Order: sequence, then C-alpha cells, then structure tokens
Amino acid sequence: MENVAQENEKAISGAIKIDEKEIRTHLDGLVRQSVEDTLNALLNAEADAICQASRYQRSPDRQDTRAGSYKRKLLTKAGEVETSSRGGGDAQSDSCSRR
Repeated sequence: MENVAQENEKAISGAIKIDEKEIRTHLDGLVRQSVEDTLNALLNAEADAICQASRYQRSPDRQDTRAGSYKRKLLTKAGEVETSSRGGGDAQSDSCSRR
C-alpha cells in the first residue's frame, strides 16, 4: 500500500512546475505598472489643484483650461515608467492657460 502511495506521489510531483523567472518577470511588470499609475495619478491631481478643475471640466466659474501633455520616461528602482507630464517649467503658467 505504501508503495502505491509513493508511486502516486512521484507521478503527481512532476505535474506542477513553478517557473521562478516567469513569476519574477510578471511581478516586476505589476510593480512597474503600479508605480506608473501612481505617478500619473499624482501628476493629474496636482494639475487639477493648480487649475482648480478636473481635466475636461467646464463651468461658468472656471476661467482656466488644461493645456496638453507629453510623455516622459523615468527610470525608477522598479524599472522604466512613462508619465504624462503637463507642460514644463512653471506649473501654473504651463498647466493652465487663461481664456
């Protein structure tokens, strides 16, 4: 009986294989994407605060418009990430423009 159990264990042991390199690559990608999403959310929140309005928001009280953006690559500990930067230089003058 014990012999049969050992044979079954041997047959099952080869059924599950863990590729550590594949797991590490996948986790690195998740961390990199999380860093990128967080940075972009922070940049958007900062632009919203400067302009006192969300992107594409329109109201009679709002006099500022959000200017365009450009992509910028940053090298982080998690790897290279891409952010959508709003303007350049002085955040107030480049992120928003008066109508």
